[in-house]
Amino acid sequence: MKIEFVGTGSIGATQSSSSTLIDNKLLIDMGNGIIKKLKQTGHQIKDIENCLITHLHGDHFGDIPFLMLDRFFYKIETPIHIYGPKGMEKTVKELFDILFPGDYETVQEIAKIDFIEFEEMKNVNIGDETYITSYEVQHGKLQPAYGYIAEKDNQKIGFSGDSCYCEAIDIIVKQSDFSILDMSWMESKKAHMGLEDILKITQTYPDKRIATTHMQDYTREQAKKQNIKNLIIPDDGEIIEI
Repeated sequence: MKIEFVGTGSIGATQSSSSTLIDNKLLIDMGNGIIKKLKQTGHQIKDIENCLITHLHGDHFGDIPFLMLDRFFYKIETPIHIYGPKGMEKTVKELFDILFPGDYETVQEIAKIDFIEFEEMKNVNIGDETYITSYEVQHGKLQPAYGYIAEKDNQKIGFSGDSCYCEAIDIIVKQSDFSILDMSWMESKKAHMGLEDILKITQTYPDKRIATTHMQDYTREQAKKQNIKNLIIPDDGEIIEI
């Protein structure tokens, strides 16, 4: 599988909001500025068939109205399915109505975004023989928040979304060949993991490959100094194959 780190930063960071593209078709999170970032890096928005939203914070779903407008302006007819927490469609509509009052129904009629809300996904085939399983993670006071495992061609990629270090993170890392984990801060927080959590995870699972995302600039700089063998600290736009 091809993994492209579209954005690897957290709020306040110089790099773009956390977002990952798999095989040019599956997007994990669509925060502020991600649609423009995809275009700047040569991607065709029509090629994205599925999107997984981890939770309803603006830096993870806030560009959905701009996706809708892009599909509306360019009359994109290929379907896109957006999976996310209960209440996602209502929240997107409310956001759209703030940004572009009165235009939601007109735009959605052409954009045809298929919102798929769930409480749990277990080995759901989203097409192209890609199977998704969701895991509820702990992201401070916001619930629900999800991590995911995407499986294709007998390979599994895990995503923590935004989460503190909790039981679900261990499950995701254990079951995945490659995991992309929140590393917002230096230390552990109630809503996010820190470098100290990531170091513990790399030591606990030395045979697992880990990449970090949702990073503050200082956290990124300090993590790179660690030179951990099984840890990748990507910048925006980096691509790896597994």
